[in-house]
Amino acid sequence: MADAVVDFVKQKFEDALKGPVKDALLKEGQFLYGVNDNAEVVQRELGRIKSFLKDADSKSSSEERVRNWIKEVRSVAYSIEDAVDNFQADVDSINYKEPGFFNALKRLVKKPTLLWAMHKFGNELEAIQERLKEIQKARIEFGVNNLNDGSSGKSRPPIRLLIPTNNDEMEVIGFESDKERIIGRLIHDENSRRSVVSIVGPGGIGKTTLAQTVYNSVKDRFEIHIYLSVSQEVNLIDLLKKMYEKLQPVNQRDHRELTEDNLIREIHASMKEKKYLVFLDDVWSEYIWEQLKMVCPDDKNCSRVLITSRFVNVAKAADPKPYELRYLNEEQSVQLLLNKAFSLKDSNESYPQDLSELAKEYAKKCGGGLPLQLVELGKLLSTKSRDYQTWHRLMRSIDWVTDGKNCFDIIATSYEHLPPHLKSCFMSFSVFPENYEINAQSLISYWSVEGFIPQERRGTMYDKAQGYLDDLAQRCMIQVTERNTTTGNIERCRVHTLLRIIAVHEAREKNFITVFWKQEDNRKEAARHASFHLYTPEMQNNFTENKDVTEYAGPNVRSLMFFGKILPIRSRMKLLKVLVVYHTSVTFYDGKHTWLENLISLRHLEFRECTLENDTLPESIGCLHHLEYLDLTDTKIVDLPKSIKCNEALKLVVNRVESLS
Repeated sequence: MADAVVDFVKQKFEDALKGPVKDALLKEGQFLYGVNDNAEVVQRELGRIKSFLKDADSKSSSEERVRNWIKEVRSVAYSIEDAVDNFQADVDSINYKEPGFFNALKRLVKKPTLLWAMHKFGNELEAIQERLKEIQKARIEFGVNNLNDGSSGKSRPPIRLLIPTNNDEMEVIGFESDKERIIGRLIHDENSRRSVVSIVGPGGIGKTTLAQTVYNSVKDRFEIHIYLSVSQEVNLIDLLKKMYEKLQPVNQRDHRELTEDNLIREIHASMKEKKYLVFLDDVWSEYIWEQLKMVCPDDKNCSRVLITSRFVNVAKAADPKPYELRYLNEEQSVQLLLNKAFSLKDSNESYPQDLSELAKEYAKKCGGGLPLQLVELGKLLSTKSRDYQTWHRLMRSIDWVTDGKNCFDIIATSYEHLPPHLKSCFMSFSVFPENYEINAQSLISYWSVEGFIPQERRGTMYDKAQGYLDDLAQRCMIQVTERNTTTGNIERCRVHTLLRIIAVHEAREKNFITVFWKQEDNRKEAARHASFHLYTPEMQNNFTENKDVTEYAGPNVRSLMFFGKILPIRSRMKLLKVLVVYHTSVTFYDGKHTWLENLISLRHLEFRECTLENDTLPESIGCLHHLEYLDLTDTKIVDLPKSIKCNEALKLVVNRVESLS
């Protein structure tokens, strides 16, 4: 959604105007009257446009002109980011306070350069203002309204699978024991008080299928049983009306327009002193159960409520010990895939050996036992010839955005439900390869340097970023693989393959992050954040060694990540703040100079599991005056060059190195 990019740029612009950029504008403003005013106008207009993007996104799937309007909004947002980052880099370069008289004199000589940079920044802001005016005019013509003001327009409804009501049509492969435990909590629990059993897990893991199977198995043990599909619907009256209709026979319903209070009284009276089972499927908000429990009496007759949710906090709000579904293991994944591919219900039936082996590769490619993904893939295979070549060809060419669109759209609703700041953070996971275990400390530094974490007076950046990670975890968007046993902070995590595909797709659609794994000769736009996945010879051969990285990613890239091989960096990269290199050999020198000297704005540098030239870092690393984070995990570096030990900006070095003191 477009609001993620605009919100990110708007926050970045605001943060810049609080720091060195604002200081420079105020200090030198008398020379260039109006630059500061222009900046404030652009900031205000960007905020106004952001408020209309929700309506625009809801219309864009069907209206090409609105899609073009969103693209133009995104383009002008990136122009603002470019203008701010370029000016920020100029200010940082000129104002860097290297000690000594001659360096002070050098800064004085650079004064005209600062004024020229400010003049250029002012001109860019004026041009951006004109573009913003045109965007506002076009918005009115296209009928894009402000949903925050209660204007017309609705968000796209969530895409849902139709749930079969016949128990025989449903499969719970891999969840048989889970089914029995949940049934036990519903009917064998000795607690006579009304209680809630919640099932939580990511979209597509099979919560609804499992809960529906359980519901069908036990509903006849209750005098009243009600199934409500909630989804993102948070309108209490609509839910109450659905309950009322299920409780009252058609000929006994009060056909007057019932108020919320009347509905609550009628439903409560209908359920009073009756043993009931209420199934609330796909709950997205804690508000739902808090409101509905007032109509569910507690008569100490073993009444039960069954809830499914994608959110841990929602499940815990109703049930202190929610039942968390896990991904299927390899054996379960293969079984489910083959059952769907061959449309067989007898698990004892055998399958062709060569296809069974290929199914194991499919299961691994799916990245970890997501039932919906396996079901969709099985259905797709069931339409193909049952021979090895056909299946193998499909495995190499499947595109989940198109071939598995139903599955993709269902999982994507979790992304669409994220607030804008978390969308930017989630899209950043696209830079990592499939099934990659991510170090949280490194990720947080990356987020901080790139401006994904807004600057605030209260709390540290690290604490705020940990809060973002926890939020993504409780939304089941990431898998936590390791927590700190003392603090409880997330230390390592990974993203399921299909969720990563969504991150890659969204980031690429918005030109936010580009993942390179094959030659991209026809790119129309330069990348803003680029990740090169070159960890196989086949991938490496797609990129010629004589080409500079800027010929692929463009000159204004903000972050570069290399997995398996690093491409030549020969150009001066004024805006690059993050460089990450994993699992490769690194050569620094090109004649007398090193390419590190070209990275004047670098703040985050990682060499993980790398073999570095001469097992040392060059003295030229001292040129990176703004470097804040240096990670040398699993390298043979045991000491740092003297040049970097004087760097006051450096906050953290990760590895077994001598103290900087």
